[in-house]
Amino acid sequence: MRRWIGFILLGTLIAACSGSRYGIPKGESITIYRGDAPVQIGFSDLVEDLAGADAVFVGEIHTDSLTHVLQRLLLEALYEKGVRPAVAMEMFERDVQTVLDAYLAGEVTEGDFLKRSRPWRNYQTDYRPLVEFAREKGLPVLAMNVPGRYARRIAMQGESFMKSVPDSEKVWLADRLKPLEDEYKVRFMELMKNRPPSPMSHLDPEKMYLAQVLRDDTMAETLFRFIQDHSGTPVFSCQGDFHSAYGLGIVKKLRLLEPSLDCRVISAVPVENPDSVRWEDHEGRGDYLIFVPKKEDGNQT
Repeated sequence: MRRWIGFILLGTLIAACSGSRYGIPKGESITIYRGDAPVQIGFSDLVEDLAGADAVFVGEIHTDSLTHVLQRLLLEALYEKGVRPAVAMEMFERDVQTVLDAYLAGEVTEGDFLKRSRPWRNYQTDYRPLVEFAREKGLPVLAMNVPGRYARRIAMQGESFMKSVPDSEKVWLADRLKPLEDEYKVRFMELMKNRPPSPMSHLDPEKMYLAQVLRDDTMAETLFRFIQDHSGTPVFSCQGDFHSAYGLGIVKKLRLLEPSLDCRVISAVPVENPDSVRWEDHEGRGDYLIFVPKKEDGNQT
C-alpha cells in the first residue's frame, strides 16, 4: 500500500464541494491523507482520483455519524463530476435485492420497503440519505451481504454447514468459501481477542472467522457479478472498515476474482483530534485516510 500524504481542514472541504448543504457540523475538523509523498491536497483532488476507479471502498465505523455524512458527500461529489456508480451496501443482504429494486423503481412505498428489507437500526439517520440519493438519481443499489442467518450458522457449525444449504438457498451465498491464512486472519483473531464480552464470546474464533469470510466472499462476488454484467459502471461500496482496510477482506477477494480492476480504498478513522493525528500510525490502512472527530465507538467488522 502507498503511504499517506497531505491534509485539509473541514472548511476547505466544504468550500471545495459546497459541503455545507450536506449537513456537516460547522466547526468540525477532519484530516485527509493520500499518496506516497508529503504533498497537501484538496477534497477535489480526492474526487478526481476516485472518478477513474472501477471500485471505491469507503470503510466506516458503523455508528460514527460524521463518517456517514462524508460518504454521502463523496457520492454526491462523484455524481456531480459525471460518475454514475452503483451504490453497494453491506447493510442490505442479498435476499432483499428484489424489494430494494422495487423501492428504487417506485413500485412499493418506503414503508413496505422497510418492513421487508430488515434495515439496520440506524438506517434512517445514516443510510437512508445514500439510498434516497440513489433513488433520486436513478443509481443502482446493491444489497451485497450474505443474509445474517447463514453467517450465524457457520459461526456455530463451521464449514460443514455449507454442505447443508438447500440448492434453492445457495443463491444468497458466495459460490465458494475461501478462508485464507493471511494477514486478514491474523488481524481478525487479534480483534476477537480484544473484544468486550458479548453473547457470541463463547464461539470458536476459527468458526467466527469463517463467518467473516462468508460475508467477504459474498460481498466481493456480488460486486464482481455486477461489474461483469454492467461494463463501465463503477461501484461505490460502503462497509465496515475492517472489511476493506489494508486492501484485505472484500477488496482482496474482489481482486482475486478480477485482478485487473482498479480498486481504491478509503478508511474513515474516528480520532480524538484529527488536527494532531500521526498518519504514520495508520500507514497502509488504505489508499486514502479520512480522520474525523470521534463521536461514538462502533463495530468495525
